[in-house]
Amino acid sequence: MLIGASASGVLGFLTGVVTLRLRGIFVGLATWFLAEVLRLTISNTPGYTRGMLGLAVKPLPDVYGLDFSRAALLPYYYLLLILVIIIFTIAALMVHSRIGLSFKAIREDQLATETLGLSATKYKLINFTTACFFTGLIGAFYAHYIGILTPDATDFGVPRTVEVLTVAYVGGRGTLWGSILAGFLLIGFQEYFRELGAWRLVLYGVLLISVMIYAPKGLAGLLAELKKYIFSLIKKVRTVPTSATTPNEKKTAP
Repeated sequence: MLIGASASGVLGFLTGVVTLRLRGIFVGLATWFLAEVLRLTISNTPGYTRGMLGLAVKPLPDVYGLDFSRAALLPYYYLLLILVIIIFTIAALMVHSRIGLSFKAIREDQLATETLGLSATKYKLINFTTACFFTGLIGAFYAHYIGILTPDATDFGVPRTVEVLTVAYVGGRGTLWGSILAGFLLIGFQEYFRELGAWRLVLYGVLLISVMIYAPKGLAGLLAELKKYIFSLIKKVRTVPTSATTPNEKKTAP
């Protein structure tokens, strides 16, 4: 898995070098285009990658008595949980460090950040490399878990990309735990209404539009506003006038 994560990190670094001059939505379009080029290249080179037949991946070797065979799902669950905790911890440490502050400054105003002496190029490359490294790590886990990798558009194409971006947007851009909350809610929503077939996608779209209209900052922003409102109500309830004020009576001399 570390080999896959390292390869993804190198690819992310090269992608960052290529897209340094791009900003905003153009960066997203460039990375999406690169992903589609890789997927189509793998699909059309069956002599090296077996094309749409896919590549078979062996299960993980047994570690400390844990059986990582196809029939044993619990060890994969615990391994995934450990990976999520590690990635979340590293991301949280980065957000609250100098690197995270630089990320926020570049997001708000890149030109002003550069005038302060910070290298936007350096931190963009750190961002690309770190994100791709974590993505490659989870992707390698997914490969061992599924057992076969195919360049299918359903699993690695536009629909999956839109789903991931939707989770990030609904959770709240610039937050960590918001995306985790949105992931549980949205994926759980899809699985619960799977029996509805195509209609569940309609409900999914209605939910997404509602969040975009009524909670543009995502679920994290909505919960933050709700928290402020509750604390303000508690503060008002606890505020009780201590004494009544009466005007001072002027005493007149005899």
